[in-house]
Amino acid sequence: MDFRAVSATALGAKGAFRAGWVREAFDAVDRAHFAPPRFWSQTAQPDGHYPVLDRDADAGAWYRAVWHPHHSLVTQFDDQRTHGDGGPARGAFTSSVSAPDTVCELLCQLELEPGHRVLELGTASGYVTALLCERVGDANVTSVEIDPVLADWGAKNLTAAGYQPYLVHGDGLLGVPHRAPFDRVLATAALRSVPYAWVEQAAPGARVLTPYGTCYATGALLALTVPGGTGGTGGTGGTGGTAHGRFTGTAHYMWARGHRPARTLHAGDADVRKAASPLDPAQVLDGPWHQDFSIGLSVPDVACAHRGDGAQRQAQLWDERGTSVTLVNYADWWRPDTVTAYGPRDLWHEVVAAYTAWRTAGQPPLTHHGLTLTPESATPWRGSPAHPL
Repeated sequence: MDFRAVSATALGAKGAFRAGWVREAFDAVDRAHFAPPRFWSQTAQPDGHYPVLDRDADAGAWYRAVWHPHHSLVTQFDDQRTHGDGGPARGAFTSSVSAPDTVCELLCQLELEPGHRVLELGTASGYVTALLCERVGDANVTSVEIDPVLADWGAKNLTAAGYQPYLVHGDGLLGVPHRAPFDRVLATAALRSVPYAWVEQAAPGARVLTPYGTCYATGALLALTVPGGTGGTGGTGGTGGTAHGRFTGTAHYMWARGHRPARTLHAGDADVRKAASPLDPAQVLDGPWHQDFSIGLSVPDVACAHRGDGAQRQAQLWDERGTSVTLVNYADWWRPDTVTAYGPRDLWHEVVAAYTAWRTAGQPPLTHHGLTLTPESATPWRGSPAHPL
């Protein structure tokens, strides 16, 4: 079976090729060339381990996975194990060849034109890098990879496929100043803050596109516009000023290194308060994803997890520094001891306030939110930059 053709048909039906050049690039770049002979499935087995797909052992299953329009190929666990080493694994995904539909969505939203100079953060396999080269030419693509093993692998893949972009092994959050200015900046890992260095290295009118999230909820796609001009080549870089942008859709990516939320708790028992919850926790914590994301923009350093079930179900919230922890019981939430706050902050009070503000605003969707970035700060807003959260 021609799995590549099946994938193309599915992507076309989904509208993934609404930018015509994306279909042309998809046809020109062989995704299988950028997939390792062994990688992990993104679907876990009942025991919690992720199985390995091996081209030599089952070529049919391998090719079907490579061209699956909605599945990623997991190529690294816990910043260490790569390319199926050691067999089935469990832990945290730390690199992958992103799913074709996700890749196409990013490329369509990048609004990329021939001649644009592009900075890509996260070379990994080199698959997206090759697609960018198809649109703007090798000389206009700069790609950065922080992991030395992945950087070497991606470089070899690109060379073997006949592409010669400018590759850097380093921290993409710093950008690549000597290659600036860039008309487009594309990140392929989720961030909790956008480095202002990217704005400084962007041409006037440039577009910065990145997956974005908070400790509370991740999975959004942010598109920022750098002030001045209309984009295109010939910019000077270092434009300074204020960049604005909206969340334009969803993009579920792994965290960039250095942006992964921490979970180290330091709250003690010295400052403990108990209270009732003002409303049923299920109204706040069991809502749709866009509700969670909006709440997270107001409390970006607060994370939440659940434990237990039924009458024992409980939510635990903690701040990134780990100095405040709040426990919330679902059952009998009106009782005066349902909420227990440790440390200086009552995190449940903050989350409920964010939920109330979102409800009062009419429960706006993700795309009604955005971000303003200056050299000093990053401010999320609802509706327009004039209404900061």
